[in-house]
Amino acid sequence: MSKRLDLVEEYLDELYTKLRGSPRQGRWLLAEAEDHLRQGVDEGLAGGLTLQEAQEHAVSSFGSVRAVVRAHDSRLHRVPGVAVLADLLMAAWKLGSVGLLAIGASGLAVAAMNVLFGRSFVAAVSPGIRLPTASCRYWLSNWPGAHSCAQAYMLESSSDAVSLRVAAGLLGLLLLGGYSLARRRGWWRGVLPDGFTPTIAVTVFGMAGLGLAWLAAMNGGGLVAVGGITGPGWYLSGAIVALPMAAGYGVKLQRTLLRHARR
Repeated sequence: MSKRLDLVEEYLDELYTKLRGSPRQGRWLLAEAEDHLRQGVDEGLAGGLTLQEAQEHAVSSFGSVRAVVRAHDSRLHRVPGVAVLADLLMAAWKLGSVGLLAIGASGLAVAAMNVLFGRSFVAAVSPGIRLPTASCRYWLSNWPGAHSCAQAYMLESSSDAVSLRVAAGLLGLLLLGGYSLARRRGWWRGVLPDGFTPTIAVTVFGMAGLGLAWLAAMNGGGLVAVGGITGPGWYLSGAIVALPMAAGYGVKLQRTLLRHARR
């Protein structure tokens, strides 16, 4: 068996070393080439050729490595605009879904902070803020045990930070399931570089995480009040999710770059 595959394996090895483009595109071409070559060898043997003759005929019929690589490169440079748009939409779909899941995870972090550190750690109200009278009546009706409008607002905000974020996470889970189904059905064309999505993810999650960490630090000292909320947990809950997400995608991006560098 190993002797039968000598010329085919040598051809595939040479083809692999000269291919450009994404690993996915390379795998598709190699699989197609291998299937064609092996079928050609089998047909040659069935036609009465010797093993050596069948291998040589199969390789010759498929074309030289240079010609196959040239044709492959030509296809890469004629990427249809529709395929690019489809991959961009799929990438946005995936990142949007993952982003919603991250928001859901931050909601769980808020729930833990509410229990461990108190609701004021998450949604303390700036002392100087003036709360609308109509809104106060609504918050007080939801939290009859509150002693003031500010306390009712804090309780409402700290609860909403859990329920609304977790709801966003559940929506993200549904969207991610839809993305997986769409990808299995071939909506993802694979024309974008493998590092495209991780690069965007590292940038978005990294900037969001650093920004939220800064707001948490400023709110810890009462220096910044966004929307009248000075509780550092409001922002820290997002930072402790976004920064690990950025790090995870950073590792994935590094592996992709190293894989390309070894080719």
